[in-house]
Amino acid sequence: MRILLVHPDDHPERGPWVKQTWDRVIDLGRGGELTYERWTRQFGCPVAPLDSLRIGVEEFRRVREVLAAGKGRLLDEEKLDWWELTAIFFHQQIELMGILCRLTDSLGGSDQVFVTRPGFHADALREMLSNRLQSFSTEPSSQRQGVRHYLRTAWKFPLPQLLEILGDKYDASYSIRGVLRQRRKASSKPVVLLPSGYVNVSRLGVAYAKTALGTDFLLVATRRSGWVPDPPPNVGVAWLASYAYGSRRRRQEYEELLEKWRALRPDLQSVPEIAMLGHLGILDSFPKFFRQGLAIRDAWRGVFETETVRAVLCGDDSNPYTHIPLLLARNRDLPTLTSHHGAFDGRHLIKPNYSDVILVKGKMEEDYLLRVCGLPPVQVEIGAPAKKSSDPSTESAKESGAASSIVFFSESYEVSSGRTEEFYRDVLPSLADLAILHHRKLIIKLHPFEMQREREKLVRKILSPQQRRVTTVVSGPLTKGLLHKTWFGITVLSTVVMECALHGIPCFLCGWLEFSPYGYIEQYTKFGVGYLLRSVAELSEIPKILQSYAVKPEIAKDLWEPISPNRFQELLSGSGKRDGTLSVR
Repeated sequence: MRILLVHPDDHPERGPWVKQTWDRVIDLGRGGELTYERWTRQFGCPVAPLDSLRIGVEEFRRVREVLAAGKGRLLDEEKLDWWELTAIFFHQQIELMGILCRLTDSLGGSDQVFVTRPGFHADALREMLSNRLQSFSTEPSSQRQGVRHYLRTAWKFPLPQLLEILGDKYDASYSIRGVLRQRRKASSKPVVLLPSGYVNVSRLGVAYAKTALGTDFLLVATRRSGWVPDPPPNVGVAWLASYAYGSRRRRQEYEELLEKWRALRPDLQSVPEIAMLGHLGILDSFPKFFRQGLAIRDAWRGVFETETVRAVLCGDDSNPYTHIPLLLARNRDLPTLTSHHGAFDGRHLIKPNYSDVILVKGKMEEDYLLRVCGLPPVQVEIGAPAKKSSDPSTESAKESGAASSIVFFSESYEVSSGRTEEFYRDVLPSLADLAILHHRKLIIKLHPFEMQREREKLVRKILSPQQRRVTTVVSGPLTKGLLHKTWFGITVLSTVVMECALHGIPCFLCGWLEFSPYGYIEQYTKFGVGYLLRSVAELSEIPKILQSYAVKPEIAKDLWEPISPNRFQELLSGSGKRDGTLSVR
């Protein structure tokens, strides 16, 4: 058989491979239902995504074992484990190797395998197939296109976000930003620390702060997207860069860590996945992460030395750089809480928990952590932030009952190798036709990571002039004004399905487009959150479904159960601890 593997940055319908004959085509990215039907007709053979070889959440048990292989060997003077903090960056590659192994197991000994361009997939498969893999290109596209490639990429981002990306890439240790930011003065009151590198994490922290208005909080942003311009009175905001400082000891500690790394690396060769990462040169980047990580750790130490931190509430402990302050607080015997900013955090399948308690928003999230991720009940407690107050500016829309819009909640599909254009081709034309037929509007609500002009360009490419006239692309925070105008929502697996359910708005899940391996849609449907659509054909049936489908009011209790102010204060003070464990409600 002749088998073609199509890199996520390539298009099956454009390239030298189009003129050749294939027996099987595998998309290393992720497209839509109509996409694979079209490509199957074009190539005259089966076309399917690599994701079709996933076996479900069971495969994460092996990923967890791999990530634990070097545990306890790379400790710094703060007892932080730099194997755990660094290896988590590569969990997706480890997951991918398991899928690629299943692919190679399905190949015959005489099969000819081609890939459209180099990259991690190609490098890993070449190791697995003993150099049987052939490539249509020998250089990544970024090298072939040079300056033009980088200019086109830069054009996609607004200037503030572009500066943030450059800062993350070239000033990860705050050597420049630390000089530019004025050194922060110590606060006069004890504070609960809220580390954040992302707007949704900051919003969650602020929401919890509103639950305890008599307590002072300090939100420390690692990057611009975590900044809160107008915080409530009991929340101070600071840049992590303003606490960064040089350290003579850091250089010596880095050398000591490198010595431990040189001793550990040969021992890791017995783990096939880690040995593969070594062959591919990925482990060579670990020293760079150690150097940057120690500088970030010292910036967080500056926070603890400058401020009177009484507890830490972390909204993203899967991010090593916002996980560090939680670990520092734990080592200082301070109360530590975590609460994920989305509906679920599937990475609990592969990571250990180091907080005193994980606050979940309701029974749906609690069930996911206990049943799917296998966390012990003593570590998990239901306790959402206090419900947000009503927004007076939305009352007119609510009173008028003007459910005038279909809202498609988009996401940054590219992060998971999704083909956004193909996702849009599956969904948007049918939704625009429904909007025209029922005299509504179609609103495409973007995720914070999406670029509006890029999405508008795709809309112009995909929709007809008549369809475009009823379609608008919007960005910014999700407002109650938009929700009150929503006839129905539709998404792939965005957390916004919870917001819709809490507001009694029907929301549909495009199950055939699911790109997450963590079982989120299954958990949504188990608790009746959203209505699962299994194919493109069902989009046109939505108005008929709405005649008999309504969001059950009791669902809200499973999604959002606010923590009492007294219990929240108890956890922040550490008085919830008993004999080394937390007493739960």
